[in-house]
Amino acid sequence: MGDYRLPPSLTLIVGMTGSGKTTFSLRYLRACPAAARFIFDDLGRAATRLGIRPACTAREVELALHTRWVVFNPHRMFPGDTAAAFRWFCQWAYDASRRGPGKKLFLVDEVWQWCSPNSIPREFALVAQTGREEHLELVTCTQLPHKLHASITGQSTELVCFRLQEPLALARVRELGGYPEEVRQLRLGEFVSYNRLSGHRLRGRVF
Repeated sequence: MGDYRLPPSLTLIVGMTGSGKTTFSLRYLRACPAAARFIFDDLGRAATRLGIRPACTAREVELALHTRWVVFNPHRMFPGDTAAAFRWFCQWAYDASRRGPGKKLFLVDEVWQWCSPNSIPREFALVAQTGREEHLELVTCTQLPHKLHASITGQSTELVCFRLQEPLALARVRELGGYPEEVRQLRLGEFVSYNRLSGHRLRGRVF
């Protein structure tokens, strides 16, 4: 069994479409020892790529928790209202994390859809700002880091950058301690990771 006592963090993964950020995030969840993994999968892509049956109701979400993989597709439970579904799942994941010990991971892809620089759902802010107390680590992906709320960018401890070209996005990378020219020159599939606490930098590729 893995050591679940490691302190949680907030990992922010940025990159343009097709650059490799989603591949990286799913590999990270597979490789990282965890008591549970939660994924908000409104487009159904994570379940397909992981080969996991999605949970579509509150009962199925509870049953999936025993497998340590909860991939929530909201469309049966919240038809036409993914915003309400996202808030519900954030609260559920936070509450589920309080039931027992161990590190938990919560993946939100294209996180810019669920917050803005000026607003963030209360339930999502709870995960981002106080999830650490319940050993809940937030992993977020976006192609638009400049559209995120400070609760996300300010709490991030690891910045993983895939290729970006958009000037506003690159400016945000600089603000977060990254090097825009390095990020701009990355090839598709390549990434550079900046630890915002230690200053350590690591390069790699996922394809």
